[in-house]
Amino acid sequence: MNAANPLPAMSEPVRTALRLLLIGSLLLAVFYILLPFLPSMLWSAFIVITAWPWLAWLQDRFRWKRAACALLLAVTLIGFVIGPLLAGIFTVAEHGETLFLDAKAAVEKIPDEPPAWVGELPLMGPRLAETWREAASGDASLRARLGPAVQASGRWLFRQVGAVGELFVQFLLVVVFTLVFYLNSETLDDLSRRLADRIGGDRALEARDQARQAIRAVALGVGLTALIQATLALIGLLIAGVPMAILIAFACFLLAIAQVGATLPLLIVAGWLYWSQGEAGWAAFMAIWGMIVVGGADNFIRPLLITRGMSMPMTLVFLGVIGGLLAYGLIGVFLGPTLVAIAYTLLLAWLAEPEAG
Repeated sequence: MNAANPLPAMSEPVRTALRLLLIGSLLLAVFYILLPFLPSMLWSAFIVITAWPWLAWLQDRFRWKRAACALLLAVTLIGFVIGPLLAGIFTVAEHGETLFLDAKAAVEKIPDEPPAWVGELPLMGPRLAETWREAASGDASLRARLGPAVQASGRWLFRQVGAVGELFVQFLLVVVFTLVFYLNSETLDDLSRRLADRIGGDRALEARDQARQAIRAVALGVGLTALIQATLALIGLLIAGVPMAILIAFACFLLAIAQVGATLPLLIVAGWLYWSQGEAGWAAFMAIWGMIVVGGADNFIRPLLITRGMSMPMTLVFLGVIGGLLAYGLIGVFLGPTLVAIAYTLLLAWLAEPEAG
């Protein structure tokens, strides 16, 4: 019986290709497994990198244990979300009837005939004026046309409720991952250092440090600017005598963090002062204060704070923040400049190398 023919020896290029294929397949499978958790893990990494200097200071200054600092971080994160939610619930419960009556009074003040300039608007003017008259007279045909819109709005609201639930789950995951990352921060830092050193040596280590610097600079710029804007908004609201000024200022802070803009709540307040309270002067003051003082702070302070914390041109920082926001959403505010900083560092290191020969 003849022995089976032995398999031919595998050449080194084929063996290398198979290794790369297996490793790539494994990494791709792991990526898809972790993909649902990736946003939460990125947020947690950004939070730990940003908060690490202050938590390390607390740990050294007050001789706190790592678990105590981790608990403080978790309570701060939970309070940042649950606190405004409870404040909003209590505010609605306390002032709900007043808000409803104010809204009803504002609607009742709308005149039956639209102003002349409404009908003179290009393209849509006559149609808007006709709709205004139908709404003021309670025309049944208008109600019939609005029916599908109301149903669509209800479906949209139902979807948003589901989105809020998903957002809450993501927030809980952020808290969990943040605690895990912080409690194992030295191990993760050493792992990232060794990985960067293995991949690219000194150049990769420098890019790693630049990325960490970018995350902290952006977090400081965005967070401190939002706090300054909220403080300026609170001052304007108190000057105008607007009720629930602290809650509105906190809404300005959250919208500034979310890159929506702290000016929006103040413009809504200006509309409320004009239409509901008949205070044209205070409405103009609030609109000007929101657009020039509060909005101007964002345009001036944030770029200044971010560029002071990074050794990178302001233009690249601006492109990283805005481009990251457009490409990846809110998390792109941190991810964008981080990736740009890594690429910029590697480019400078490559250009600094002497040419061969």
